[in-house]
Amino acid sequence: MRLLGLSFGSKMGNNEVLIKEALMAAKELGNVEVGFIRMLDLDIEPCRGCTVCARSLREGGDGKCVIKDDLPLVDEQVMQSDGLIIGAPVYVLAPPGLYKSVADRWGPSHDMAWRMEAKKIAQGKGKKGPDERVFKRRVAGFMCTGGAATPHWLSLGLPLMNLLTFSSHIAVIDQMAVFPLSRLGHITLHSDVLERARKLGWNVAGAMGKPDKELKWQGDTPGTCPVCHSNLLTVTDKNPVECPICGIAGEIKVSRGKITVSFSEAEQARSRLTIAGKKEHWDELAGNAKFMAIRQQKADEIAKNMEKYKGYAEVKLK
Repeated sequence: MRLLGLSFGSKMGNNEVLIKEALMAAKELGNVEVGFIRMLDLDIEPCRGCTVCARSLREGGDGKCVIKDDLPLVDEQVMQSDGLIIGAPVYVLAPPGLYKSVADRWGPSHDMAWRMEAKKIAQGKGKKGPDERVFKRRVAGFMCTGGAATPHWLSLGLPLMNLLTFSSHIAVIDQMAVFPLSRLGHITLHSDVLERARKLGWNVAGAMGKPDKELKWQGDTPGTCPVCHSNLLTVTDKNPVECPICGIAGEIKVSRGKITVSFSEAEQARSRLTIAGKKEHWDELAGNAKFMAIRQQKADEIAKNMEKYKGYAEVKLK
């Protein structure tokens, strides 16, 4: 079994220390090979929104991105792994921009339901289709760190880390947030923090290779959502509320100052963290085909309409 650490933090910074501590603990189990990648060392471009990857999957292709940078090197390391430990700092409420850039690049191209559909299409056409290794069930653990003294300054840290794993159908079984770093002096001086990182390493390594029915949440708290274990909610002026990570509806109740939220089994089963939820999105986007047909039919009219926007008010920066 192979466990891979991905750090979106600075060289030898807090995230790197925590990830490596977790990897060292996992290595002690005796049957685990480990690896580490510092993402800031790599040349990774943002998504261009070209949709080539999505269109490739819809035609039974491999869904690979056309951008030529270092991200495929990371992808190959993930393909060789059974588990991931991912660490990211929180600068402004959430993981940094590089994290979101990688999530954007991997979102459609790595969507498991789309890959499954692409495999069926490829088989029908006698094509190769997606790499078979993408269908391996992988597990992950999250770590985020921040300098603020109050948790609401890290409110989107752990929840948004799901953006990197949910499309690939990677099961997150543990997570930890460390703050305030500004008052710790140095992270290596706090044995309790290092021990929690080691526990996360053991939890992720111990879950590698297990079937879904044996995967259990190992985090310190269950969270409000029983699927992604986030405490975030989208609240309007009436029920239902919604988990913004899973996209599922729940019922919120307040009694004697205590808030409870319940999510039905049916809703949990359609979370976007499940294959069914991803398939729902595949079917949803399939409905866009008629709009693309209109776009093709009216290509000349659209081109004429777009003329007035070309170069409008564009500032010359060089």
